[in-house]
Amino acid sequence: MKIKSVVIFILTLFFALPVFAQDAQEIIKNVQNKYRDMKDAKATFSLSESFSGGKSSSAAGTLLIQKENKYKIKTDKFTLVTDGSTSWSYTPSKKQVVVDYYKDDGSSFSPNKYLFNYPENFYSDLSGEEKVNKKDCFFLKLTPRKKGNIKSAKVWVDKTEYLIRKITISTSESTKTYTLKTITLDPGLSSSEFSFTAPSGVEVIDLR
Repeated sequence: MKIKSVVIFILTLFFALPVFAQDAQEIIKNVQNKYRDMKDAKATFSLSESFSGGKSSSAAGTLLIQKENKYKIKTDKFTLVTDGSTSWSYTPSKKQVVVDYYKDDGSSFSPNKYLFNYPENFYSDLSGEEKVNKKDCFFLKLTPRKKGNIKSAKVWVDKTEYLIRKITISTSESTKTYTLKTITLDPGLSSSEFSFTAPSGVEVIDLR
């Protein structure tokens, strides 16, 4: 279940030369301004993962987020959902869903954390500029301020729209890269999107 607890959808930044420091802070400010008044968002993404043992995997899916701490990451291999207090991790191939309390700590991955709170959670530096899906982006590297499962992260920010287009998250077990494709701000998502009911015949493991 570690692949899911540190997973989706969806966002990261920094390590570099001191000369870029002020620029990095301006980028962060512009990204936060973009998302500050947003209530929810929807995106499609591709996910690639390489494991410490040498194996790799890939998937594609959708990411839904809503303030505060609500998100759903869905691919054909797993679904991860939280309403901010309870989390559900569903693996169709195992016919199993694990239910637990949502944990907002240094070991957890949350799209909201990267969108709204990364200045507080990470040291950040501007590393340069790169293209993501033909879009010019600032390339940022992030270092967690507190020890946890996440060792480092990277984020690519659209230079025109200041939307996060790509994220790489590295832990001791693996490195995951999310590439965001279509992004829609304020689509008006229902709160029912952020709860989960296990399908018939699926084993429910409740860790609460």
